[in-house]
Amino acid sequence: MNLIHEPIQVESGTSDLLILYIHGLMGSPLESTKIWNSLDNLNFHGQAILLPGHGGSAHDFGSNGPQAWQAHVNRTLADLSKSYARIILIGHSLGGLLALQASLQIPVNGIVLLNTPAKTHISLRQISISARVLFSSDQTHDPLISAYRKSFSVGMQDFWILPLWIPRLMDIRRVADRTMSILKQVTVPVMIFQSRQDETVNPISAEQLKKGLGEHAIGLTYLEKSSHAYFVDEDFQNIIQGIKRLIDLTN
Repeated sequence: MNLIHEPIQVESGTSDLLILYIHGLMGSPLESTKIWNSLDNLNFHGQAILLPGHGGSAHDFGSNGPQAWQAHVNRTLADLSKSYARIILIGHSLGGLLALQASLQIPVNGIVLLNTPAKTHISLRQISISARVLFSSDQTHDPLISAYRKSFSVGMQDFWILPLWIPRLMDIRRVADRTMSILKQVTVPVMIFQSRQDETVNPISAEQLKKGLGEHAIGLTYLEKSSHAYFVDEDFQNIIQGIKRLIDLTN
């Protein structure tokens, strides 16, 4: 395992509120750091998990899939529910799908979805960003490329293993279809955030999630200048305000 990509825990005094961050495919708990720093004036405990197959080799990634991901989220959530009266889930991309499914098994108080896919797409921008992440200089000053590199948690040394990734990439579609089929069973407040410039998730996903969740979708905010895994400051502050609003609803 890459020691950079490890589960993260933060605490702010004694609190009965736990905020659990779930990263997306090939993502990292490191993505949560900016969120914790922006909520540091609040009284809560935060935790960001590392999904199975992440933080290690390409073989590790190719050998784990949806069942392992969901089981890890459910098991972690079940353990945490023994210690906290209030739990909010924040899921980015695939993490949002896993959060919605987990909420049917273990009671939570609310969910924040960040660029969660009902539909994905392949775009020229996606190809361009991927190429720049893989091949541009490590000294790049582009904040988007730096953010993507920081959060990429799958080792690239064993390049001959890369064909094993194909099933994992296709799993996103299957997990999305499964999640969309159970949306009407979700009974907690959900806030939806979707980047307009998302190169991976089709922005129409946000409307489909909102429709499926019905009255439990308490907010949909489009992030006008952000991409799939990089949020400009203005958009990020909208996310933080949404998280704070959901915290207030749990009191």
